[in-house]
Amino acid sequence: MPSIVTVNVSQTVGPTPATLQQSGALISQGATTTSVGTATLLTQASALTSILVTSKALTSASWVANVATITTTVAHGLTVGTAIYLAVSGVSVSSYNGTWLCTPTTTTAFTFTLIGTSISAGTGGTYLPNSAVELQAMVTTFFAQGSSVSCYVLELGIGSVDQGVATLTSYIAANPNSNYTPGAAGYFYAYVVPRTWDSVASFMTLLQSFQSNTSKTYFFITTTLTNYVNYTALMKCAFTLIESPNFGTYTSSTISTLTYSATTTYVTAVTSAAHGVVPGNWFTITGCTPIAYNGTWLALPGTTGTSLVYAVSANPGTATVFGTVLASLYANTGVVAASEFSIAAAFYTLLGYNPSAANLVTPFAFSYCYGVTPFPVRGNNALLTTLKNAFTNTIGTGAEGGISNTIILWGTTEDGHDLTYWYSVDWVQIVSDEMLANAVINGSNNPQNPLYYDQNGINRLRAVEQTVMNNAIAFGLALGPVTVTAVPFATYVSQNPTDYPAGIYRGLAVSYTPQRGFTQIVFYVNVTSFPAAG
Repeated sequence: MPSIVTVNVSQTVGPTPATLQQSGALISQGATTTSVGTATLLTQASALTSILVTSKALTSASWVANVATITTTVAHGLTVGTAIYLAVSGVSVSSYNGTWLCTPTTTTAFTFTLIGTSISAGTGGTYLPNSAVELQAMVTTFFAQGSSVSCYVLELGIGSVDQGVATLTSYIAANPNSNYTPGAAGYFYAYVVPRTWDSVASFMTLLQSFQSNTSKTYFFITTTLTNYVNYTALMKCAFTLIESPNFGTYTSSTISTLTYSATTTYVTAVTSAAHGVVPGNWFTITGCTPIAYNGTWLALPGTTGTSLVYAVSANPGTATVFGTVLASLYANTGVVAASEFSIAAAFYTLLGYNPSAANLVTPFAFSYCYGVTPFPVRGNNALLTTLKNAFTNTIGTGAEGGISNTIILWGTTEDGHDLTYWYSVDWVQIVSDEMLANAVINGSNNPQNPLYYDQNGINRLRAVEQTVMNNAIAFGLALGPVTVTAVPFATYVSQNPTDYPAGIYRGLAVSYTPQRGFTQIVFYVNVTSFPAAG
């Protein structure tokens, strides 16, 4: 029987929530058993165990003229001639143990610079890529913040820093955030990079690729008291942090000679009296000419008695004026690098943002973090002020507010903005793109209410974007009120006659200020000795 009523159904499809800003990766260079380019999801710390590489055995260690040679029990599988950071432990002579920039010389041996005098041969021990030690520390610190946020491990393959940077560059080029669609995998909003990438030329070049206002890629970088000055105010993509440093207690010492070694790129400063600095301490030199000898440096093996050994990036030139090693009044043990990766705590905070009216985005500055060591305050007021002014972050405490928790100081990217400033800008870009595209697609499939290129269509798109910005205000991302503007249809097509035939409309616009928190309060108090009359 013929139907009396025919029902036609059209469908309006709601958008899938965009999750790019909740997606981040910890960088591995040979720390896992997974293949290059593999991203493995971690929902808890124990998930790392099944993919983490294990230590390999060493047979012997020997030393000649400041070069240590390590022999492996079986073929190491490393590329001969390619410098790579390895962690050596358990050798019978402790001088060989530590993290070193090594060069494989044969299929069963590698060498590294070891400054010293007559170091005895050693036996036994193990080695593994330093990335494995760091990755374990990253994961431990990340999940010390809680279990409600997950992250990925992105494997770049074992190799030099330059090789790792090149592989990451290729990965990002193949998976650009500009191509991200809601629900897509393999796109990362932020990366935690190895400590060894700090200030390396190839990595600094990579950072320059993500300085634009529309870039939505960020790098969490552990820097040092020597290297933080290398990052510029243009690097909005860089969130840098200096971990709690190791300070000793020692008096001021006068320097008598300064010698640079082109072979090791180390400087040896000889003081007129025993300096008291030991390997692993940070110390400051001032008053030298050329000035490249000055700065805050990490004391390397070979530092003993009146000799101070530290690494520089380039030949400072012949010393003509010998300065002073500044006194250090307060000791600090610093972080245990094998178990703590401080910046991973801040990374957890970033990925934990999930904006909604019931879960507003909080300022990044002063966010709580757990399982991390605060930067020492005593004797370091001037230094901490310098770091703040350089937009370099540290771990502090809430002691000023009577709170014992460790917190992020000061929560800024290298351009001086609180990280939530750019988070807000990126959220507006991502959500506006999605919601406007959703309106256009649904409007092209709704026979009852098609979206046409006319004044009504422009009004509908403006309303969509106004809703986005209203949500930005409600979610703590924008300072209200915010008004979206749209060039009227008649005006636009008159001024842009070729756009209408092509279906192009460039008349929507919005100007807004990202929401932010306080970082400094100035309170004025006037005290008088004259009581009020009466």
